[in-house]
Amino acid sequence: MMAARAYDFLNAELDGSGLSVRVPETIRNVTKSEIPLWLDSMGGHAVLKVPYSNAGQGVYTITNKEELKAFMEEDHHYDKFIVQSLVGNASWSSVTKAGKFYHVGTIPNKKNHTFVSDLRMMVAANSNGFRPVAIYARRARKPLSRHLEDDPSITSWEMLGTNLSVKLEDEWTTEAQRLLLMDRKDFNQLGIGIDDLIDAYIQTVLSVIAIDKMAQRLMKVNSDTTKFLQDAKYPWFNQSVFDFELFEALNPDVALLQEISQ
Repeated sequence: MMAARAYDFLNAELDGSGLSVRVPETIRNVTKSEIPLWLDSMGGHAVLKVPYSNAGQGVYTITNKEELKAFMEEDHHYDKFIVQSLVGNASWSSVTKAGKFYHVGTIPNKKNHTFVSDLRMMVAANSNGFRPVAIYARRARKPLSRHLEDDPSITSWEMLGTNLSVKLEDEWTTEAQRLLLMDRKDFNQLGIGIDDLIDAYIQTVLSVIAIDKMAQRLMKVNSDTTKFLQDAKYPWFNQSVFDFELFEALNPDVALLQEISQ
């Protein structure tokens, strides 16, 4: 939730520069009862997210009434959700204000199958600026279908979800066979060029800057100077405190706020 806010703030700063953090159409702070309405506005296809999860947990791709029903019947701890436009195949993607976006997929294999994949870049920064550190990709479990009806046994998440982490009962495992490393021939299946790598680097740097700026915004000057801890090594320690009021205004999820206040 806060990351989406961070990207919005940075994009506002960069307006007119030709740079921006590119994100799907995103609706924040959506209550559970509002979800079907937003889903209809996107043509019946969308991605629903529990904002405080990771490793692919709490992410639901909705492409039919059955998937929506399963989500609505599930018990959710938090009160607010994120609704994002779904990028699927050309015949089953969300309809957004900017048009319809869809996956081209990897280079077809011998069976003429293409897969959804993502590209992950890691960067490091110091006083001299940013530099790339590592890059890798992940592909989905099942090939991308032209039409959802082609194989009803395959779920939309199997075609779109690229997360490698899988939960088996009470433990986690990783499907490493879907990992595509840059130093291996499988990386060529992505069909990307130098322009794509440069674009990935710029997007990664902008995302890091956005999150860093948001973190700074959420710290305010500590007006209670009596609580300053004198430390020669860290003289700035405790001079700033978390701005809970600002966080509450940006993310009014009662369940989460109660967890933080405890």
